[in-house]
Amino acid sequence: MSSQLRRRSGAAALAAGPTAVVLGLAAHIASGGAAPPAAVVLAVVVLVSLAAAAAARLRLPSWSLGVGSAVVQQLLHLVFTALAGANAPLFPSSGHHHGASPVPSSGATQAADQMDIHLLVVAHVAAALITALVVMWALALADRTAPARASGRAKRAASGLEQGALPHARREARRLGVFVRRLVHAP
Repeated sequence: MSSQLRRRSGAAALAAGPTAVVLGLAAHIASGGAAPPAAVVLAVVVLVSLAAAAAARLRLPSWSLGVGSAVVQQLLHLVFTALAGANAPLFPSSGHHHGASPVPSSGATQAADQMDIHLLVVAHVAAALITALVVMWALALADRTAPARASGRAKRAASGLEQGALPHARREARRLGVFVRRLVHAP
């Protein structure tokens, strides 16, 4: 295994795991969900970090990072709901629910429930976008960071400056920005 692959997988694991889980948990709590126990959150951080380290070994286009971040946010929401939401099988607590209320409610409470759903979606989308940008930055940094023991030409080659890795990362970041702007301004 090359040192560049180790740097990329380490950077992705350190950036993606904690960032995705902390932002996903913040989005979940901000939209009215209950937080799971700290041990569950730490276990989820480890699992997401392992998945990010494995995915970093593959050279995937930038759009797949955005899709992957969105999928991770959806999975985090489902895990947090299952482990700390209302009627959770393992850790029951009072949290939010996505279904209709068994007791008929007034129009005002229905509107408030609907706002929670919108806040939930927007918060998780924002968390996915921020996670994707942080991971792209970490991967670009890992690609251009040279190992300390390399010298001269080997150091420049390992950092990617001769192969144009940094301009490639900037180009991919621009493409992601254009993709996000098109999503936001889509009719």
